[in-house]
Amino acid sequence: MSESLRLRRYVLSKIREFFERRRYIETETPYIVRAVPPDPYIEPIHVYMDDEGPFFLHTSPEIHMKKILAKGFNRIFQICRTFRREKKDELHTVEFTMLEWYREGNYMDTLKETEELVEFLVSSLEKDFSIKRAFFPPFPIFDLESLFSDVMGVDIFSLDRDTLYQILKNKGVASVRTDDSWIDMFFKAFFEKIDTSLEKKTPYFLIGWPLDLSSMAKGKNQKAERFELYIEGVEIANGYSELLDPEEQRKRFEKDNAQRKKMGKKEIPIDEDFILCLSRIKGEYSGVALGVDRLIMVLAGEKNIENVMPFIV
Repeated sequence: MSESLRLRRYVLSKIREFFERRRYIETETPYIVRAVPPDPYIEPIHVYMDDEGPFFLHTSPEIHMKKILAKGFNRIFQICRTFRREKKDELHTVEFTMLEWYREGNYMDTLKETEELVEFLVSSLEKDFSIKRAFFPPFPIFDLESLFSDVMGVDIFSLDRDTLYQILKNKGVASVRTDDSWIDMFFKAFFEKIDTSLEKKTPYFLIGWPLDLSSMAKGKNQKAERFELYIEGVEIANGYSELLDPEEQRKRFEKDNAQRKKMGKKEIPIDEDFILCLSRIKGEYSGVALGVDRLIMVLAGEKNIENVMPFIV
Protein backbone atom coordinates (compact mmCIF):
# COMPACT_ATOMS: atom_id res chain seq x y z
CA MET A 1 0.00 0.00 0.00
CA SER A 2 2.84 2.41 0.77
CA GLU A 3 3.99 2.54 -2.88
CA SER A 4 0.45 3.02 -4.21
CA LEU A 5 -0.17 5.85 -1.72
CA ARG A 6 3.00 7.63 -2.84
CA LEU A 7 1.97 7.20 -6.48
CA ARG A 8 -1.53 8.46 -5.72
CA ARG A 9 -0.24 11.56 -3.90
CA TYR A 10 2.12 12.27 -6.79
CA VAL A 11 -0.56 11.97 -9.50
CA LEU A 12 -2.97 14.20 -7.57
CA SER A 13 -0.26 16.85 -7.11
CA LYS A 14 0.62 16.72 -10.83
CA ILE A 15 -3.05 17.07 -11.82
CA ARG A 16 -3.26 20.23 -9.73
CA GLU A 17 0.00 21.50 -11.24
CA PHE A 18 -1.36 20.92 -14.77
CA PHE A 19 -4.51 22.96 -14.18
CA GLU A 20 -2.90 25.70 -12.12
CA ARG A 21 -0.40 26.29 -14.94
CA ARG A 22 -3.40 26.87 -17.20
CA ARG A 23 -4.97 29.41 -14.82
CA TYR A 24 -7.78 27.18 -13.60
CA ILE A 25 -9.29 27.83 -10.17
CA GLU A 26 -9.77 24.81 -7.90
CA THR A 27 -13.27 24.66 -6.44
CA GLU A 28 -15.17 22.81 -3.72
CA THR A 29 -18.84 21.92 -3.87
CA PRO A 30 -21.24 20.08 -1.49
CA TYR A 31 -21.16 16.31 -1.16
CA ILE A 32 -24.65 16.22 0.40
CA VAL A 33 -27.16 17.78 -2.01
CA ARG A 34 -30.91 18.13 -2.43
CA ALA A 35 -30.95 17.02 -6.07
CA VAL A 36 -28.74 15.17 -8.56
CA PRO A 37 -29.14 14.76 -12.33
CA PRO A 38 -31.96 12.19 -12.83
CA ASP A 39 -29.86 9.90 -15.01
CA PRO A 40 -31.78 6.62 -15.52
CA TYR A 41 -28.53 4.63 -15.46
CA ILE A 42 -26.87 6.16 -12.36
CA GLU A 43 -28.31 5.50 -8.90
CA PRO A 44 -27.60 8.00 -6.11
CA ILE A 45 -27.16 7.13 -2.43
CA HIS A 46 -29.91 8.59 -0.23
CA VAL A 47 -29.08 10.42 2.99
CA TYR A 48 -31.44 11.16 5.89
CA MET A 49 -30.78 13.56 8.78
CA ASP A 50 -33.20 12.94 11.64
CA ASP A 51 -36.61 13.41 10.01
CA GLU A 52 -35.30 15.38 7.03
CA GLY A 53 -34.67 13.86 3.63
CA PRO A 54 -33.99 12.25 1.42
CA PHE A 55 -30.90 14.18 0.49
CA PHE A 56 -28.30 12.63 -1.81
CA LEU A 57 -24.58 12.06 -1.87
CA HIS A 58 -23.62 13.70 -5.14
CA THR A 59 -23.04 11.46 -8.16
CA SER A 60 -20.96 14.22 -9.78
CA PRO A 61 -20.11 17.83 -8.87
CA GLU A 62 -21.46 18.97 -12.25
CA ILE A 63 -24.59 20.83 -11.14
CA HIS A 64 -22.80 22.90 -8.50
CA MET A 65 -19.75 23.55 -10.68
CA LYS A 66 -22.03 25.03 -13.34
CA LYS A 67 -23.50 27.25 -10.65
CA ILE A 68 -19.94 28.53 -10.16
CA LEU A 69 -19.61 29.13 -13.92
CA ALA A 70 -22.77 31.22 -13.69
CA LYS A 71 -20.97 33.53 -11.23
CA GLY A 72 -18.51 34.50 -13.96
CA PHE A 73 -15.64 32.04 -13.56
CA ASN A 74 -14.57 30.50 -16.87
CA ARG A 75 -11.92 27.90 -15.92
CA ILE A 76 -12.56 25.72 -12.88
CA PHE A 77 -11.58 22.23 -11.74
CA GLN A 78 -12.27 19.97 -8.78
CA ILE A 79 -10.91 16.71 -7.36
CA CYS A 80 -13.53 15.14 -5.11
CA ARG A 81 -15.00 11.96 -3.71
CA THR A 82 -18.05 10.80 -5.66
CA PHE A 83 -20.75 8.29 -4.68
CA ARG A 84 -22.93 5.94 -6.74
CA ARG A 85 -24.85 2.76 -6.00
CA GLU A 86 -22.84 0.32 -8.10
CA LYS A 87 -21.84 -3.31 -7.82
CA LYS A 88 -18.19 -3.61 -6.84
CA ASP A 89 -15.84 -5.14 -9.40
CA GLU A 90 -12.38 -4.50 -10.87
CA LEU A 91 -13.46 -1.08 -12.21
CA HIS A 92 -16.34 -0.01 -9.95
CA THR A 93 -16.89 0.91 -6.33
CA VAL A 94 -19.57 2.97 -4.60
CA GLU A 95 -17.07 5.68 -3.56
CA PHE A 96 -14.33 6.91 -5.88
CA THR A 97 -12.26 9.96 -6.77
CA MET A 98 -13.32 12.13 -9.68
CA LEU A 99 -11.57 14.97 -11.47
CA GLU A 100 -13.96 17.34 -13.16
CA TRP A 101 -13.18 20.53 -15.06
CA TYR A 102 -14.92 23.17 -17.16
CA ARG A 103 -13.60 25.74 -19.60
CA GLU A 104 -14.63 27.94 -22.49
CA GLY A 105 -14.86 26.14 -25.84
CA ASN A 106 -16.42 22.95 -27.18
CA TYR A 107 -15.89 19.23 -26.67
CA MET A 108 -13.01 19.03 -29.14
CA ASP A 109 -11.14 21.63 -27.08
CA THR A 110 -11.48 19.53 -23.92
CA LEU A 111 -10.70 16.34 -25.86
CA LYS A 112 -7.35 17.88 -26.78
CA GLU A 113 -6.80 19.06 -23.21
CA THR A 114 -7.58 15.58 -21.86
CA GLU A 115 -4.93 14.17 -24.19
CA GLU A 116 -2.45 16.81 -22.98
CA LEU A 117 -3.19 15.95 -19.34
CA VAL A 118 -2.46 12.26 -19.93
CA GLU A 119 0.74 13.14 -21.82
CA PHE A 120 1.86 15.41 -18.96
CA LEU A 121 1.23 12.71 -16.33
CA VAL A 122 2.97 10.01 -18.35
CA SER A 123 6.07 12.14 -18.92
CA SER A 124 6.15 13.14 -15.24
CA LEU A 125 5.87 9.54 -14.05
CA GLU A 126 8.65 8.43 -16.38
CA LYS A 127 10.92 11.14 -15.00
CA ASP A 128 10.15 10.87 -11.27
CA PHE A 129 8.87 7.30 -10.80
CA SER A 130 10.62 5.42 -13.63
CA ILE A 131 7.18 4.25 -14.80
CA LYS A 132 7.10 3.97 -18.58
CA ARG A 133 3.79 3.76 -20.44
CA ALA A 134 3.65 3.72 -24.23
CA PHE A 135 0.95 6.39 -24.54
CA PHE A 136 2.03 8.60 -27.42
CA PRO A 137 -0.29 11.35 -28.70
CA PRO A 138 -2.08 12.12 -30.84
CA PHE A 139 -4.54 9.44 -29.74
CA PRO A 140 -6.83 8.02 -32.46
CA ILE A 141 -10.37 9.40 -32.63
CA PHE A 142 -13.13 7.03 -33.75
CA ASP A 143 -16.66 8.10 -34.62
CA LEU A 144 -19.23 5.57 -33.44
CA GLU A 145 -21.52 5.98 -36.44
CA SER A 146 -18.59 5.19 -38.73
CA LEU A 147 -17.51 2.23 -36.58
CA PHE A 148 -20.98 0.66 -36.73
CA SER A 149 -21.01 1.17 -40.49
CA ASP A 150 -17.50 -0.22 -41.06
CA VAL A 151 -17.67 -3.17 -38.64
CA MET A 152 -21.32 -4.21 -38.93
CA GLY A 153 -22.61 -2.48 -42.06
CA VAL A 154 -25.29 -0.77 -39.93
CA ASP A 155 -26.42 2.87 -40.15
CA ILE A 156 -27.16 2.83 -36.42
CA PHE A 157 -28.66 6.30 -35.95
CA SER A 158 -31.14 5.96 -38.82
CA LEU A 159 -32.86 2.90 -37.33
CA ASP A 160 -35.87 2.82 -35.02
CA ARG A 161 -36.02 0.38 -32.15
CA ASP A 162 -37.89 -2.46 -33.92
CA THR A 163 -35.77 -2.29 -37.09
CA LEU A 164 -32.58 -2.25 -35.02
CA TYR A 165 -33.71 -5.36 -33.14
CA GLN A 166 -34.27 -7.34 -36.35
CA ILE A 167 -30.97 -6.25 -37.89
CA LEU A 168 -28.94 -7.04 -34.76
CA LYS A 169 -30.52 -10.50 -34.51
CA ASN A 170 -29.58 -11.10 -38.14
CA LYS A 171 -26.05 -9.82 -37.46
CA GLY A 172 -25.53 -12.32 -34.65
CA VAL A 173 -25.74 -10.02 -31.60
CA ALA A 174 -26.77 -12.85 -29.33
CA SER A 175 -27.68 -10.90 -26.20
CA VAL A 176 -30.45 -8.68 -27.63
CA ARG A 177 -33.94 -9.32 -26.27
CA THR A 178 -37.41 -8.39 -27.46
CA ASP A 179 -37.95 -6.05 -24.49
CA ASP A 180 -34.65 -4.17 -24.90
CA SER A 181 -34.77 -0.43 -25.48
CA TRP A 182 -32.89 1.19 -28.36
CA ILE A 183 -30.13 2.21 -25.94
CA ASP A 184 -29.92 -1.32 -24.51
CA MET A 185 -29.41 -2.73 -27.99
CA PHE A 186 -26.91 -0.02 -28.91
CA PHE A 187 -24.70 -1.03 -25.99
CA LYS A 188 -25.08 -4.75 -26.56
CA ALA A 189 -24.02 -4.34 -30.19
CA PHE A 190 -21.19 -2.03 -29.12
CA PHE A 191 -19.73 -4.47 -26.59
CA GLU A 192 -20.23 -7.62 -28.71
CA LYS A 193 -19.09 -6.27 -32.07
CA ILE A 194 -17.49 -2.81 -31.93
CA ASP A 195 -15.45 -2.86 -28.74
CA THR A 196 -13.86 -6.19 -29.63
CA SER A 197 -12.69 -4.74 -32.97
CA LEU A 198 -10.67 -1.89 -31.42
CA GLU A 199 -6.93 -2.01 -30.86
CA LYS A 200 -6.38 -1.62 -27.10
CA LYS A 201 -2.61 -1.04 -27.03
CA THR A 202 -2.88 2.74 -27.42
CA PRO A 203 -5.33 5.20 -25.82
CA TYR A 204 -8.19 6.27 -28.08
CA PHE A 205 -11.23 8.52 -28.11
CA LEU A 206 -14.77 7.56 -29.12
CA ILE A 207 -17.06 10.37 -30.28
CA GLY A 208 -20.62 10.59 -31.59
CA TRP A 209 -22.49 9.00 -28.65
CA PRO A 210 -26.31 8.82 -28.64
CA LEU A 211 -27.86 12.01 -27.28
CA ASP A 212 -30.14 10.03 -24.94
CA LEU A 213 -27.05 9.03 -22.95
CA SER A 214 -26.02 12.65 -22.42
CA SER A 215 -28.94 14.70 -21.17
CA MET A 216 -26.68 17.63 -20.18
CA ALA A 217 -24.78 17.79 -23.48
CA LYS A 218 -25.34 19.76 -26.68
CA GLY A 219 -26.17 17.67 -29.71
CA LYS A 220 -27.96 17.31 -33.01
CA ASN A 221 -29.22 14.52 -35.27
CA GLN A 222 -29.56 12.20 -32.23
CA LYS A 223 -25.84 12.50 -31.45
CA ALA A 224 -24.19 14.31 -28.55
CA GLU A 225 -21.10 16.50 -28.86
CA ARG A 226 -19.37 14.08 -26.50
CA PHE A 227 -16.18 12.05 -26.28
CA GLU A 228 -14.96 9.19 -24.12
CA LEU A 229 -11.29 8.37 -23.50
CA TYR A 230 -10.26 4.72 -23.27
CA ILE A 231 -6.87 3.46 -22.12
CA GLU A 232 -6.18 -0.27 -22.43
CA GLY A 233 -9.89 -0.75 -23.07
CA VAL A 234 -10.92 0.99 -19.83
CA GLU A 235 -13.14 4.07 -19.92
CA ILE A 236 -11.16 6.81 -18.18
CA ALA A 237 -13.00 10.05 -18.98
CA ASN A 238 -15.96 11.53 -20.78
CA GLY A 239 -16.53 15.11 -21.84
CA TYR A 240 -19.02 17.14 -23.83
CA SER A 241 -20.11 20.54 -25.02
CA GLU A 242 -22.39 21.83 -22.28
CA LEU A 243 -26.11 22.31 -22.85
CA LEU A 244 -26.86 25.83 -21.55
CA ASP A 245 -30.49 26.17 -22.68
CA PRO A 246 -32.66 26.16 -19.50
CA GLU A 247 -35.89 25.01 -21.15
CA GLU A 248 -34.21 22.25 -23.15
CA GLN A 249 -32.42 21.09 -20.00
CA ARG A 250 -35.70 20.92 -18.09
CA LYS A 251 -37.27 18.85 -20.91
CA ARG A 252 -34.28 16.47 -20.86
CA PHE A 253 -34.52 16.01 -17.07
CA GLU A 254 -38.27 15.39 -17.32
CA LYS A 255 -37.61 12.78 -20.02
CA ASP A 256 -34.99 11.13 -17.81
CA ASN A 257 -37.41 11.01 -14.89
CA ALA A 258 -40.06 9.48 -17.13
CA GLN A 259 -37.54 6.80 -18.10
CA ARG A 260 -36.66 6.22 -14.44
CA LYS A 261 -40.35 5.72 -13.66
CA LYS A 262 -40.69 3.30 -16.56
CA MET A 263 -37.72 1.34 -15.20
CA GLY A 264 -39.32 1.14 -11.74
CA LYS A 265 -36.93 3.68 -10.20
CA LYS A 266 -37.78 6.70 -8.07
CA GLU A 267 -37.99 10.05 -9.79
CA ILE A 268 -35.47 12.68 -8.65
CA PRO A 269 -36.46 16.30 -7.98
CA ILE A 270 -35.16 18.87 -10.47
CA ASP A 271 -32.79 21.48 -9.06
CA GLU A 272 -34.64 24.67 -10.02
CA ASP A 273 -31.71 26.89 -9.04
CA PHE A 274 -29.53 24.96 -11.48
CA ILE A 275 -32.04 25.41 -14.31
CA LEU A 276 -32.14 29.13 -13.59
CA CYS A 277 -28.35 29.50 -13.47
CA LEU A 278 -27.87 28.10 -16.99
CA SER A 279 -29.25 31.31 -18.50
CA ARG A 280 -26.49 33.27 -16.74
CA ILE A 281 -23.62 31.31 -18.31
CA LYS A 282 -22.47 33.28 -21.33
CA GLY A 283 -20.62 31.77 -24.27
CA GLU A 284 -19.76 28.17 -25.11
CA TYR A 285 -18.42 25.77 -22.47
CA SER A 286 -17.24 22.19 -22.28
CA GLY A 287 -16.56 19.93 -19.30
CA VAL A 288 -14.84 16.64 -18.54
CA ALA A 289 -15.29 14.02 -15.82
CA LEU A 290 -12.27 11.75 -15.30
CA GLY A 291 -12.01 8.72 -12.99
CA VAL A 292 -8.82 9.34 -11.03
CA ASP A 293 -8.61 5.84 -9.56
CA ARG A 294 -8.93 4.23 -12.99
CA LEU A 295 -6.31 6.58 -14.45
CA ILE A 296 -3.84 5.76 -11.66
CA MET A 297 -4.62 2.08 -12.16
CA VAL A 298 -3.72 2.06 -15.85
CA LEU A 299 -0.69 4.32 -15.35
CA ALA A 300 0.60 1.89 -12.71
CA GLY A 301 -0.10 -1.14 -14.92
CA GLU A 302 -2.68 -2.55 -12.47
CA LYS A 303 -5.89 -4.38 -13.39
CA ASN A 304 -8.00 -3.67 -10.29
CA ILE A 305 -8.76 -0.25 -8.77
CA GLU A 306 -8.53 -1.76 -5.28
CA ASN A 307 -4.77 -1.94 -5.82
CA VAL A 308 -4.51 1.86 -6.04
CA MET A 309 -7.16 2.88 -3.48
CA PRO A 310 -6.30 3.03 0.24
CA PHE A 311 -9.77 1.87 1.35
CA ILE A 312 -12.78 0.20 -0.29
CA VAL A 313 -16.34 0.28 1.05
